Amino acid sequence: MQSDGATLIIDPGSFSTLPDPGELGPVVAVVLTHAHADHAHPEHLAALHVANPDAVFLGPPAVAAAIADTPVQVVQAGQSLRVGPFDLTFHGGVHARIHPSIPAADNVGVSVNDVLYHPGDSVEPAVTGVPVLAAPISGPWLKTGEVMDLVAAVAAAHVVPIHESHASAVGQQLAGRLVGGAAEAAGGRYQALAVGEFLEV
Repeated sequence: MQSDGATLIIDPGSFSTLPDPGELGPVVAVVLTHAHADHAHPEHLAALHVANPDAVFLGPPAVAAAIADTPVQVVQAGQSLRVGPFDLTFHGGVHARIHPSIPAADNVGVSVNDVLYHPGDSVEPAVTGVPVLAAPISGPWLKTGEVMDLVAAVAAAHVVPIHESHASAVGQQLAGRLVGGAAEAAGGRYQALAVGEFLEV
C-alpha cells in the first residue's frame, strides 16, 4: 500500500515476488500477520531490511521469535499505532484452525488508515465498512463459504483476492464466481489484481 510517497508492505511471503527496491519507493513499515513462510519469507525480509534500514517490521510474538535476522516489533490484537502516513490497528490474534493435531498459531489482521483490512490467515470480520478487503480465497485452513460470510460482513466496496497460490486456475475462477457474487450482493466489486497492478482508492 502506498500513501504520501511512502510504502507499507503486508506479508512478503515465499509465494510472492518482491519488486526491485527502486520500484517500491521508501518502505516505512512491513506488517507480518504471522510466521508462516508464505507470509514472512526470511530472504524477502532480509532484502527489505537492507534496502530500508529505517523501516519498522511489525508482527505478533511468534513472528519475532521465528525471524531471527530481522528486528520485529511485537504487536497484539487491539493495539493501534502510526508509522509514517499509516494508521494501523491490529485484530484477531489466532490463525484459522487447520486441524486439531496442528497447534494454533499467532495471527493478526490489520486495518490500514480505515481503508484496507487484511485478515492474514483468518476469516474473522474484525472490521466493517472499509473500502478495501483483502480476502483469502485458498489454503488448507479455508472454506469458501466462510470467505463469502467474511465478504458479506465487511461489505467493502472493493474485494481483492489474496492467498490464491493454493488454488489452480480453475479453483481461482470458481472462487471468483462465488466470492465475487457475495461481494456484489454486499454492494461491492471483486477485483483480482495482476502483479504490479494497483487499485486507487
